[in-house]
Amino acid sequence: MKIGKVLKLEVYGESHAPKIGMRLEGFPQGLKVDFDALTAFMERRAPGRDEFSTPRREPDEPKFISGVKNGVTTGETIEAIIINTNTRSGDYEKSIPRPGHADYPNFVKYGKIPAGGGSNSGRMTAPMCIAGALALQALAERGVKVSSTVKFTGDILAAKADGDSVGGVIECEITGLPVGLGGSMFDGLDGALAQAIFGIPGVKGIEFGNGFEAAKLKGSENNDAFYVENGKVVTKTNRHGGILGGMTSAMPVVFRVALKPTPSIYKSQDSVDLNTLEPAELMVRGRHDPCIALRARPVIEALAAFVVYDAILVESSSVEYTAFDSEKFTNIVVDSNVAELYPKIREKAIFIIPSGEENKTIETVTKIWGAFAKAGLGRKDTVTAVGGGVTGDLVGFAASTWMRGIDWVNVPTTLLSMVDASYGGKTACDLECGKNMAGAFHPPRRVIIDVGFLKTLPERRLADGKAEMIKHEIIGGLKEVDYSAIPNEKELAENLAVKIGIVKSDPLEKIGERIKLNAGHTVAHAIEKATKYAISHGEAVAIGCVEEAQQAVRMGLADETWPNELAERFKKANLPTQLPEGMDFESLKPLMAGDKKREANTVVFALPCAWGDVRAVTI
Repeated sequence: MKIGKVLKLEVYGESHAPKIGMRLEGFPQGLKVDFDALTAFMERRAPGRDEFSTPRREPDEPKFISGVKNGVTTGETIEAIIINTNTRSGDYEKSIPRPGHADYPNFVKYGKIPAGGGSNSGRMTAPMCIAGALALQALAERGVKVSSTVKFTGDILAAKADGDSVGGVIECEITGLPVGLGGSMFDGLDGALAQAIFGIPGVKGIEFGNGFEAAKLKGSENNDAFYVENGKVVTKTNRHGGILGGMTSAMPVVFRVALKPTPSIYKSQDSVDLNTLEPAELMVRGRHDPCIALRARPVIEALAAFVVYDAILVESSSVEYTAFDSEKFTNIVVDSNVAELYPKIREKAIFIIPSGEENKTIETVTKIWGAFAKAGLGRKDTVTAVGGGVTGDLVGFAASTWMRGIDWVNVPTTLLSMVDASYGGKTACDLECGKNMAGAFHPPRRVIIDVGFLKTLPERRLADGKAEMIKHEIIGGLKEVDYSAIPNEKELAENLAVKIGIVKSDPLEKIGERIKLNAGHTVAHAIEKATKYAISHGEAVAIGCVEEAQQAVRMGLADETWPNELAERFKKANLPTQLPEGMDFESLKPLMAGDKKREANTVVFALPCAWGDVRAVTI
């Protein structure tokens, strides 16, 4: 199982296996790893270091297999292992479960009691700390700190002397976070933290701020009053624990974790022999912590750092505005036009896609799969798409289906793909029955926007991208930019922010918000198909937006002057605004009926009705 959205963490192995390890996907390129700090962090969790922990002593030295080169993260999947050197599997019973441990459900589900607890052992928290240590270092560069303290334990040494164990409560604090990190309901930062923390064996509870004590208070006693300090809104108290409605308030995030007493104790306990179902007396052997709470502190910090860094990366959307260096990327699939213009990229390519919408077919996808096979791509590999929207759609779709899904990086080279196809996760190919009819949601791990590619872009292709930018202006009510020049990074980022905000609110197009991005597109796709793509996508979007604005007027949803006002904006970008001769809205209806947005026998339009006003309408 993996946790995370942009960052994805997988921990593997067992307590008494030869090795344990972790795979961390989505970690950004360029972090210079402080290995001394990483070692010191791992040492805090390692066993056998003091009288309060198990006598089992392990070095816990991580060995990086991939993702870190010359001490710097590469952007590829990071994998690290720890060799188990001090196992004693003979200390464990084969058929008598330890009370309070996962031995019994493991026996029923898997047919055996795993030595040392298997994957339910606290030993498995060591790989979690590797991932967390990297996240902590990345957060430190952003001014975010994660720390923990022991709030409570029983008398550990007395319990140890008596062959018993005690539990404890650890409090964790996260400072330096902005307002609004996280989301509502199932996207809440507190929910993500809780899911991760409950991955630690022995955790039985978590509470934020006042936690369960809040149930005993009145609203007037529990609420935190707001006030302004140094120009910032803060609260006089922090009973809410820094999270309101799943989102950070900029106050410190504070939560407490309850850990049970170690179930493996050196006292006689009643159990059952699962082979005979006869009563059995159990005397646990082996080496066990009298209190697991103490060594859980760095693990809690590690997972908290992982969750927070993942949430930050979700907010930043993994879009990077930087120059593309082909030497740093592998398994490149490139558009033929780009390959001709950039020989260095062509030399590194494993496949060159012929340019043009007419090549956006399942036959091309099959050839890309063949290139993946020839290059020996496995499930841990990443493919890089360099080209326009067609390239991104095809490579993303091929990646989504290769070995049930591999990572990919999108490097859009046209303005259209930068502001439209680069972000959102939609991948597809065209079929005879319609455009983008076969596809999948498979977001790229990274999007790299290099405005340098726009310098070699023909004027008509620049205009295509400007059409999508104007569409975003309609949706977001944005100010008009100068369409006589090539957009700069700031203009692109502001424009793309409209799409990013919508995609985040409706990533799989389930709640209806994302349909706004289809403004002008129902008519546009019909125009493209009717003209056999002689009219480009951007040109079709410009015409489609004006046509759909006229439809909004006919339905009484827009002012009569709106279509002309919109047409003038598109004309400034050298885009057409009228349907080709002999074509009208009625004649396009049969083609529009095949649009992906249809519901039964009707088609759902995203009609542009005014600046900042796009409405879903069924026709």
